[in-house]
Amino acid sequence: MFEPINGFQKARTWLVGIGISWGLALMIVSALSDPTPENYTLAASIWSAGFYTLLLRVSRRWWLPFLAKRPLQNAAILGIFNAVVIETEFLIFEKLFGAVGVAAHPNLLVDLVMTMPWYIGMIIIFVFIQHKYRFPTATVLFLGGVYEIGGDGIAGQVAALFDGNFQLFSLEYWAMIVFLFLWAYIPVYSSMLLPPSWVIASGQPPISKPIIPRGLAGLIPLTWLLPFIVYILLVLVFLSALSEIFG
Repeated sequence: MFEPINGFQKARTWLVGIGISWGLALMIVSALSDPTPENYTLAASIWSAGFYTLLLRVSRRWWLPFLAKRPLQNAAILGIFNAVVIETEFLIFEKLFGAVGVAAHPNLLVDLVMTMPWYIGMIIIFVFIQHKYRFPTATVLFLGGVYEIGGDGIAGQVAALFDGNFQLFSLEYWAMIVFLFLWAYIPVYSSMLLPPSWVIASGQPPISKPIIPRGLAGLIPLTWLLPFIVYILLVLVFLSALSEIFG
């Protein structure tokens, strides 16, 4: 009676695996066919983010038992710490390749002020939801791509409206989101979500009888988008005012 579920899980795992491979390959192809600093930065940053998650996977025998002692709290802390690592990594590669506009801001402190509220809220909500629903690895990875689309593809593009960039309303942009960026950016969020899910699984039994249907529960962290968009717009207004004052 459980074979259809197992079959569906296998199909989902293959789909996500193929999707990630497709996205990563296209990042390399894009960097080679159009060798701009920005494309090099994206390819190097995304691949490095994936390798960082693999490093955590290989080394988890040393750190997981310690974090499992306080699983929910430590899962959130680990995810937030990894968000800082990944955001810093993007900025480092941006500097190395001489790219512009890949990271949220060329100053690391300002970059973290702009981005960390999204990561912190999203990760805390995800930890709570993962505690209830225990999504398998493939689902966690896919949700990372979905959250990236929310944080960068929506919130980031709302912010870009200030610079006259209206691609948020372009069908071509959303086609790129569905067929490329959703999959290519999964490694970016992988260390923020997957290692915390290991911590939760190793040290905390799930809460029984979840209320929200499983298919919708994984989207709950996206509710953090609205307050984050308000926050990022206020930050941009503040930075614009400072720029006017100090020239």
